[in-house]
Amino acid sequence: MLFYFNQYSSLLLPSFVQGVLFSALLLYRGFRDSRLSDKLLALLLFVYTLRITNWMLGFANWYDSHDWHTTVMFYTPFNHWLAVGPLIYFYFLSLTNRDFTFERKHWLHFLPEGLWLLRFLIIFLVDVVWQHWVSGNPFPEFDGTQGKLADSGLGFFDGLWPYLEYISVFIYFFLTLRLFQKYKRYILENFSDTENINFLWLRNILIANIIGHLVWIGFDIADFVAGKPLSYVQDWYSFFFLGVVIYYLSIEGYYSGAWERQQAVLSFRPESPPAIQQPLSADEDRDLATWKTNLLAIMEKDKPHLNAELSLNDLADKMKISPAHLSKVVNSGLDKNFNDFVNGYRVEAVKNKMSDPSTAHLTLLGIAYECGFNSKATFNRAFKKHAGVSPSAFLKASGGKQ
Repeated sequence: MLFYFNQYSSLLLPSFVQGVLFSALLLYRGFRDSRLSDKLLALLLFVYTLRITNWMLGFANWYDSHDWHTTVMFYTPFNHWLAVGPLIYFYFLSLTNRDFTFERKHWLHFLPEGLWLLRFLIIFLVDVVWQHWVSGNPFPEFDGTQGKLADSGLGFFDGLWPYLEYISVFIYFFLTLRLFQKYKRYILENFSDTENINFLWLRNILIANIIGHLVWIGFDIADFVAGKPLSYVQDWYSFFFLGVVIYYLSIEGYYSGAWERQQAVLSFRPESPPAIQQPLSADEDRDLATWKTNLLAIMEKDKPHLNAELSLNDLADKMKISPAHLSKVVNSGLDKNFNDFVNGYRVEAVKNKMSDPSTAHLTLLGIAYECGFNSKATFNRAFKKHAGVSPSAFLKASGGKQ
């Protein structure tokens, strides 16, 4: 098969292989383990990969070969930006909620993409099937490789798509970033260790895509100012940037975090309204005070904070109350979220062990692990928040030996 290797086609080829490989791996894992999130990520990667395939094959001489390779380039829908936004949006929802299912109403989000595919189908049926195969007419355009409809397009209908693509991408990226803000509150209210479930890498992907689309808008503005389209070589750099995004998204999406554990516990529902602090009745106030006393007693006696994966549900089971009730006790009774409440106990445990001669042989991180922390980053962040100084500065001031 035709493939002309040069600096432009060759530099896009590794990203293409990476995208195809991880799309297949994610799709296989998605069906094997019944993970909707993996299936959606596989589709997203495939959409990105298909986009750079256009420029890769173009520089590999497919457009200029003037044979069936060129015809394939004209009738293959390489661009699916109208699907990118909904795919990322639903990927995030399925990643953060083990019970999320794709319902019939969700297909409406992909209606613009469906119309875009219908456009390509109409052009293919008219130019290739009817005019070329059935009627036996040669292709009249581009040295016998392209039909009239593919050359002229569908008029005003075609002119709308670039604007719809930008609008769709920015709307869905904004909606997903807003979901991130709600999700951050959710994990702080329900988990003591958020390191493996914060999905900051996905937020970075969104920001990278927004930057990428701003770059493409900049290219369009440059086209308008110059009065002519930029060259294929100048446009190539935006596709190379997309190749970098493919690498990052595929590796982080496949390997990031403890997937099995995350899928087992996350039940984020963005439609659930945040808890609103309201004045309590006298009975509720007494009840809250009782459960607050019980909670503090359990924390001192049983030390559940030493469990690195302690969650709101775990502690609620231990206290024999509902997670919603416990959340109210922590939020209203102690004026904290669950994450700060538990990590506060862990920080105090670390401070006590720093002055304990029996732990002089341990490093600071070793002490942190013994006290329930699960990562260095979480430990440093929590300690600075609760103690006001870094762990090393506190140790130096207290004269510890670690």
